[in-house]
Amino acid sequence: MSKYNAKKVIVTPDGTLFEEQLVKKYNLDVTGIRFDSKMEGEYYQKLLLMKKFREIKDFSCQPKFVLQENPKITYIADFLVTDLDGSQRVIDIKGVETSTFRVKLKLFRVKYPTLPIEILVKRRGEFVPLQQVKKEKAARKRATKNLLKQAERKMKNVCYHQNGSEIYRNQKR
Repeated sequence: MSKYNAKKVIVTPDGTLFEEQLVKKYNLDVTGIRFDSKMEGEYYQKLLLMKKFREIKDFSCQPKFVLQENPKITYIADFLVTDLDGSQRVIDIKGVETSTFRVKLKLFRVKYPTLPIEILVKRRGEFVPLQQVKKEKAARKRATKNLLKQAERKMKNVCYHQNGSEIYRNQKR
């Protein structure tokens, strides 16, 4: 387990995913690419299918990008995908967005402005952009806050007697 409780996995060339813990426990002989999280392994499986069905031209795992020379700061992305038209994009799968990642993302965008980067998270079995998840979360938070305000306004208009019965105050019109 990593520091974020992500289970390390091994994905074989045919796309089969094995949890590293089970491979060690049962002393299995499994060769393939090791990923730091199950989500990365699942996205790798998706990329294998996309390449098989010619939706993408090619991809590479864990490409390194030098963000700064002195002191040396590197960023290791999860995938570098080459589309059919030859354009490239960086894909990073995130379970937790850390402050270190945010800094490296800013440095990456300054150093490589023409190379698009997609930060994906897995929600309800699908990989979706992190920005979309953040927008949905903010909208839910606003809606909850509005509901609480409405409930508080209604509660201000109710008076309670000692016997527990409610009497509504007359509202000024």
